[in-house]
Amino acid sequence: MKTRAIQLFTAAFFLFAAHLYSQTIPKEELVFLTSSWEGERFEDGRPKISDDLVERAKHISVDDAWTVLKNEGYNNQFAGEWKMVNNNVVVGRAVTAMFMPSRPDVEKNIKDRGVNKQGRKGDPNSWPIDVLTTGDV
Repeated sequence: MKTRAIQLFTAAFFLFAAHLYSQTIPKEELVFLTSSWEGERFEDGRPKISDDLVERAKHISVDDAWTVLKNEGYNNQFAGEWKMVNNNVVVGRAVTAMFMPSRPDVEKNIKDRGVNKQGRKGDPNSWPIDVLTTGDV
């Protein structure tokens, strides 16, 4: 029964996901939104956290990390009820993506701009994946 439920959930997710599109933030807007970052940036404008800092983050407990984030005002960045599936530590730079239900008229304009003006390939829901680099999660 549990396996069947997982299969149904997975099928429903992918059927629903087929009708989603993602929107990316233009470089200028991303630089504006993260203007307090003074370090190096990726070509798309994302702050480039050093590999050394990412590596050092492996040794920080989740409780310590959340304490620092909460004290810095990041109160709405938490999703609870996660379950451990192994003991491997996963750290890396995050790529933020937003997926929304598709409207054919809006999706057409987003695709046209992405393909013809920004040189993107494929469907918009794959564009966040295209910007991932080594060290991203």
